[in-house]
Amino acid sequence: MNPTELEAYVDAALALHGFRLTDATRAEVLKQFTLGATIASGFLALPLGPEDEMAPVFTPVAHP
Repeated sequence: MNPTELEAYVDAALALHGFRLTDATRAEVLKQFTLGATIASGFLALPLGPEDEMAPVFTPVAHP
């Protein structure tokens, strides 16, 4: 997402959930979403091929 799209997403999500924030608090929420998007972009940029598999799913074992 570009900054304009991210800001629109944050505003829509806040409105959807009924949050009414001050401008300062909204700016902090937007800052945290921007940070998360920045961190995620590094992972999303990694190429994945057919040989890349998901991690195995944990299956608990019954106690004897």
